[in-house]
Amino acid sequence: MFGLLDENNTLIQKQPNEQEGFVGIPSDAVCGQVMQSDGTFSTPTTEPSAEEARFDAMLTGVEFDGVMCSALKEDQWGLSSVRNYILGGAVIPFKFVNQNTIILDSSNLADFEAVWIPFRASFFTI
Repeated sequence: MFGLLDENNTLIQKQPNEQEGFVGIPSDAVCGQVMQSDGTFSTPTTEPSAEEARFDAMLTGVEFDGVMCSALKEDQWGLSSVRNYILGGAVIPFKFVNQNTIILDSSNLADFEAVWIPFRASFFTI
């Protein structure tokens, strides 16, 4: 198998025939992989963008009572929607965007908000 590499040693084309400018490569090499000094190919690791890292952190969430509670806008909307029901005595099994569920009631709502609200707010400049 033969491959064409760019200036960064990234495999950009793969073919079975030898051709000028192409080098011998392992048959399992995949376009987009980078040729290492020993002739092996590996997939480059890329750092997530700031926006991707922010989203991942918000999706992972903050721990409260043993549950990781995501902090996306949909979570905010849902929590705002059920807050008055909880203050009125309802017990709400709230499911976060990250698919984790926590039971919220009037006995733990203030403690939850003391953890979750500052965590969510930390993603925004004030």
